[in-house]
Amino acid sequence: MNKKLSDKLATEEINQTSNKEGSASAPLEASPGSRQKRPLIAFKDSAIEKIKKIDIEFGKSRFKEFKFDVSKGTSLKGLFLRISRRTGRRDFMLSVWYLGKPTNYTVGTFPSIRCKDVEKICLELAETHQDEKGYWTKNPNETRRDQKRLVPKKDTSVPHGKTINEVIESYCGADEGEGHRGFLKDYKQGYKTSKSAKNIFRCLAGYNKRQSLVTFEDDENGYCVRKFLPNKHLRVVAPHSWKDLFRKYPPGHGIIKNREYYNRRKKKTYIIKASKNKAIYDSPLGKSLIEKLTPGDVEDWCKNLTSMGIKKDYVKVFASLWIWARKRGWLGTNPGTCPISLETVYVKKEIRKESIYTDTAISLTELEVFFQCSEELSHQFPFKSELHQLMAVTGIRKTEALKLRKSHIDFEEGVLHLPKGINKQRFKDQIVPITPEVEIVLKNILDMGKRPGLSFYKMKDFPWLFATRRWREDRYFNKDFRQSIQTRLGGDENYVPALRELMRHRLKDPDLIYAPKVLRKTFVTLSRQQLDGRSDKVKHLSRHKDESVLQGHYDKPGRAEIKEWGNKATSIMTFIKRRA
Repeated sequence: MNKKLSDKLATEEINQTSNKEGSASAPLEASPGSRQKRPLIAFKDSAIEKIKKIDIEFGKSRFKEFKFDVSKGTSLKGLFLRISRRTGRRDFMLSVWYLGKPTNYTVGTFPSIRCKDVEKICLELAETHQDEKGYWTKNPNETRRDQKRLVPKKDTSVPHGKTINEVIESYCGADEGEGHRGFLKDYKQGYKTSKSAKNIFRCLAGYNKRQSLVTFEDDENGYCVRKFLPNKHLRVVAPHSWKDLFRKYPPGHGIIKNREYYNRRKKKTYIIKASKNKAIYDSPLGKSLIEKLTPGDVEDWCKNLTSMGIKKDYVKVFASLWIWARKRGWLGTNPGTCPISLETVYVKKEIRKESIYTDTAISLTELEVFFQCSEELSHQFPFKSELHQLMAVTGIRKTEALKLRKSHIDFEEGVLHLPKGINKQRFKDQIVPITPEVEIVLKNILDMGKRPGLSFYKMKDFPWLFATRRWREDRYFNKDFRQSIQTRLGGDENYVPALRELMRHRLKDPDLIYAPKVLRKTFVTLSRQQLDGRSDKVKHLSRHKDESVLQGHYDKPGRAEIKEWGNKATSIMTFIKRRA
């Protein structure tokens, strides 16, 4: 059939189509010895559909082209139809004259796009690639290649619309899986302490029954870890994740109306109303957008809080939430600097009384009485007396001393190791020189296992230097329990008043000031006197971070020098004796 068809038949078919549609027509054949002319067809979908591949004489050509009957003064100028010999594919093509050279641009394939779509595309090309006179200023083929080569940039300028409560859940670790530490690792280096984590969670989602299902403890390295607990009183099983915790107690559920606060120093119980201290997660503010948070919102929040310390905690928590959202791109690409800080948020300052322990240190005579009294109270308060003795002879902080293990003692090297997870700086390991006086105190502590009721202390797998006896005896032989922090000394609230009263009685001074923080100040004061006022040397003994830029960067004493200074500083404490 193909052989029987001629150009004349094709011409008649196109002419019939064109006449039916009301358009002009032209013969399909090309004149002999000249460039093949494109037959003219109407710019209509019906005209294109009636063109069949089987009816076209391709000859030796790969394609057959048909010119559309369109006005030369429109954006459709140069538009034609190309039909493939091999596949029969029908493409809309546009003739483009760019930089003195002709080129063809493929608009699209029929019937994926129709004439109506082609008209829109050509109009857009004319607006973006032609000048006012209709000359091509851009090559549409190059534009298409650039679009394929370049990945379109994602629009991140618009905030994600996260609420403060959603940020809190993420900040705690609800959206990161079970292994996510959330705000426990908010710093670049190291982890938060359990005390810091408790304060943060109290502001975020505390003052609520959900607070009874989660606890924070320091691990063996001094880093905070989170643990979920069941609440048998509320008949609530332990959550398996942060997400489960917030599912059990969503916003507004489980709020504690009144909270009891026991002051150990005054031995008095106070009732704090829920309106005074409230969690962000259970408040109407938590349902607002994080990008809308302003310093005024935080000021209004802190207006009725109980203390200056709590107000500052909330300001820091709001700032941390905003920074957390910015790190995750929830505030858009240009959120600016954090609007929440202690400098931008006005917090009404309270008249604060100066602590009597701020600039207080006891004399050498009083220190001798201190050691005598602590020895007398040692049997009544085991490990607590020794704790204060070690603080007095080394200047070590109480929080650091409570985390010490027996393995941190190195008598051969003559140093007491303070790993970075224990010491206050938390970024590098530190040492405390074991002077003869320090050695006596340490050996007295290690001999505590010889006392009745303290035999567990001699067990090799008991790790802590300072232990507590507040266990049930049936748990003594549980190895995992002995190695847990539950067997570590927790505090000295009962010991301090007893020691203070005994020292006042011995010295006949009813106004004697004593607290654990006094011991570190006393150590620094006496050490400076022994070292001829050399604060740069005392700094390394007390492990203070700041002294001066020069000394901080260039004064690098060795271990031998530090041990020498320590021996000289404690040499005046001749009253420290080894126990029989």
